[in-house]
Amino acid sequence: MRSALLSQLADRFGSDKGSLHGDRHRYAQFYELLLHEERNSLGKMIELGLARGGPEDPQFGATERQCDSPSLGMWVEYFPQAEIFGFDISDFSHLERRHDRFRFFRGDCGREADLIRLREAVGRDVDLVIDDASHASFHQQLALKTLFPCLRPGGLYVIEDLHWQPPHIEASLPAVPRTYDWLKALQDGNGLTSLLWSADDLRMLAGSIASLLVLTDLQVPGSRYRNAIGAMRKRQASE
Repeated sequence: MRSALLSQLADRFGSDKGSLHGDRHRYAQFYELLLHEERNSLGKMIELGLARGGPEDPQFGATERQCDSPSLGMWVEYFPQAEIFGFDISDFSHLERRHDRFRFFRGDCGREADLIRLREAVGRDVDLVIDDASHASFHQQLALKTLFPCLRPGGLYVIEDLHWQPPHIEASLPAVPRTYDWLKALQDGNGLTSLLWSADDLRMLAGSIASLLVLTDLQVPGSRYRNAIGAMRKRQASE
């Protein structure tokens, strides 16, 4: 039987990737299935979005808030060797003093220059990228296009919460296909072009992906939603 360690850590640190807090997505079960063999060897990871809410959410405060990051505590303990890079529009730099393997980059997922700054800092040998930021389609796809090159061969790129986009943010951004629909088309061997993705861009991305999984209606006991999540494994050089 697989260990439930990551789910236990998510619940202990208050992450909604577990089964007790917030929207109780239970993504930790999915991550443990994919990553348990890399637990003691994973060297670098990036997480976009470090806590629930943000400047658009009155429940959780403005851009200048300084709060804890439940997922960071979980990842630091689960991956004892990993250097963890966090990216958020709010300021989490104070957590660098608490976690010596954490580096914070402040920026906006809608600004390509901010994402390029992150990409150039982390290098091209990242094992894992998790996008748990605004969930807006334009943000998700711009981040994927900019940061997928950071992954090492065999690395994993995950986009969470494909079942929901914040309507007020989505409406304020350039129009692109909904990320769920865009990934399903890519998975089916088709491509949805847009202002972010030309036909050449899609061919290049498809040629770089070894496997693409889009889980939909991921209803698990205790979760509030029919969650959806997408995961891409980068092709090995020999494939």
